[in-house]
Amino acid sequence: MSMLGKAQNFTETEAELIAQLRELLPQVVEDAGKLSSEPVGSAIWGVPLLPVSSDKERDLRVDVILHKFLKARNGDIVLARQMLTNTLKWRAEFKIGGILDEEFPEDVFGKVGYIYGTDGEGRPVTYNFYGSLDNKQVFGDLERFLRWRVQLHERGMQGLDFVNVADMIQVHDYDGVSVFGYDKVARAASKATVQLMSDNYPETLATKIFANVPGWGETVFNVICRWLSDDTKRKFVVVSKASAPRVLAERIGEANLPDKFRPGAVEQPKEASTAAAEPKPLVAEPAPPMAAHSDHNEGGPRPTSRGSQQSGSGSSDIDSQDVDEISPPPPPPPLPVATAAPKLGPQPETLASETAGLRLSDNATVDTQEHGDKHGTQI
Repeated sequence: MSMLGKAQNFTETEAELIAQLRELLPQVVEDAGKLSSEPVGSAIWGVPLLPVSSDKERDLRVDVILHKFLKARNGDIVLARQMLTNTLKWRAEFKIGGILDEEFPEDVFGKVGYIYGTDGEGRPVTYNFYGSLDNKQVFGDLERFLRWRVQLHERGMQGLDFVNVADMIQVHDYDGVSVFGYDKVARAASKATVQLMSDNYPETLATKIFANVPGWGETVFNVICRWLSDDTKRKFVVVSKASAPRVLAERIGEANLPDKFRPGAVEQPKEASTAAAEPKPLVAEPAPPMAAHSDHNEGGPRPTSRGSQQSGSGSSDIDSQDVDEISPPPPPPPLPVATAAPKLGPQPETLASETAGLRLSDNATVDTQEHGDKHGTQI
């Protein structure tokens, strides 16, 4: 049996649950095929879920993928099975197989988000930009936007080998964001994106870095924070404009950053509310990172946002199809938690926008009609 990768170590309980779900995979694929209006494949993210006769040993990458679905449903075999079945059905009907070959206007989406290499541990990094967007142009055609957004995430998934690297990094850049920029069109796109990502890409995010955050988002985060599990909060890092280049260089590696985020880069004048603030992690440091790939491009890769192949991402031992995560601009972004909790109650759409792909605490509930999760522990 081959040696385990960094992403393939599980507790005894996790291993037992994975084994149980693995035994159900033939039925999962069959059920998805019966439910889907399109032919359903038995692979996900480039990894075959069902063994073939030529296999000499089981593919441990499948265990890593199954663990994601189990974790997203808090270890419930029935719910994890249902989630995986629905994901295979969705991938068939959304025609994921050809999405990497689709082309989207660079003048529209090139400024919305792209993948740029990896961090020091070999994890793909997706950059999402929220400032100065034409919401109607970007989000007005919702189907087009969602297909572009899924393509971006699938490109990130190509950088995961599910051996040593099993999740991604997202950087959300709020430079130039207006407090009034979150209109009806953006809200509709945000809601659809959050639902799609949380349903079909569970546990694919390692860390979410909020960069160039203005000062007026503190109250919003204080509200959201009350709903989040500790595991989710550990994934959040909030950085002001003054220190974004330094913090990103520390966490991702200066050579791996786009020019805009490198220390010494020319910036626009700082906002008075954020210029003097020294940023700090939102909560405790994230969990220890996965092992790094060995083939980094020291000079830094070039960003990609559509049909071109990603350059400089962590190497992969599979031919996968491909997180962040961009979601449309959410309402005012979060800042570190204030001492006193605000009186304002959380709004479901705001909460969903900031926690796409992440988990709420076990006791939290979300309106089921609004977010489509009848169990209230996922958004």
